[in-house]
Amino acid sequence: MEPVKIENQAVRNHTFSELLIILGQTRQLDGLQVSVTENERKAIPIFYPFRVDQYFFFMVTAGELSLKLNLVSHVIREGEFVLIEPGTICQFTGSSEFISSACLSFSNDFLLKAGIYQKYLSAFKLLGPNLSMHVVLEREEVALLSGIFKMLYANIATREKNEFSQEIIQHNFSMVIYELINVFYHHNQELKSKPTRKQDITARFMKLLIKHYREERSVQFYAGQLAITPRYLTQTVKEVAGKTAGDLIDEMVITEAMILLNDPDNSVGQAAGLLQFSDQFFFSKFFKNKTGLTPSEYRKSKQHTPMMPEELSVHSQERVLSDIT
Repeated sequence: MEPVKIENQAVRNHTFSELLIILGQTRQLDGLQVSVTENERKAIPIFYPFRVDQYFFFMVTAGELSLKLNLVSHVIREGEFVLIEPGTICQFTGSSEFISSACLSFSNDFLLKAGIYQKYLSAFKLLGPNLSMHVVLEREEVALLSGIFKMLYANIATREKNEFSQEIIQHNFSMVIYELINVFYHHNQELKSKPTRKQDITARFMKLLIKHYREERSVQFYAGQLAITPRYLTQTVKEVAGKTAGDLIDEMVITEAMILLNDPDNSVGQAAGLLQFSDQFFFSKFFKNKTGLTPSEYRKSKQHTPMMPEELSVHSQERVLSDIT
């Protein structure tokens, strides 16, 4: 399959159905897809950055896969997995010639329909700056997850022959999810405590940010959507995520701006338009204020080594007082 290239547009949002078409897979169930491969030759069909609208769990049992999540590079090796949340910017960058893996994609609706208790859903929400989505598994965890993944895959493949296929699939899916949550609890101890109101506000803020960051860049807008004051939102997000709401808004915009500027087919003016800045001047001023470089300077100096959001200048840690008053 030839790699797909998208020209002159913002980071694309890919629905679950679109990804299946691009990857050449047949749709299995509404909101659920399982894939198990053994020593398969991998050809990456997507090289451009894109966002997904579902959860993706990817475990490598042999070989390795390279990708970027929100511009941060990851190499998923044997015995490791990554959980990709809805709204994450993904970009595949390479893989070993052969790879064995297990992949699960599911929607939030399917998760709820499976009867997963609400209090456990926090394992798939933002709960703090130390939550790791890239986990190195223990040998026993790899064996256990591989076994139940294969069982779920087999039940989906033979569902038309089984009178109770829906119940069996939901039961096995629940087993997978609870084992995944157990792994997260094991590797992220903070998940064991019940989410606080501040953690819930932060998670809701992040969902709103993913949806509105192109057109809304003020803390006041998001605070209004959450029915709290801008100051309280800023303090709450800082306490939970280690960065203020304003910092995260800026990082979301700058991350997408960097991705757009890394593509030589996008001019600075086109990047400004795609991010809904009133004109190129204000975009360039915003970009330089947050990174210390103009868009053109960034493009020249970072063509092969994109600057990470964590490398933003000290100015990105400050916000105009009107944002929080």
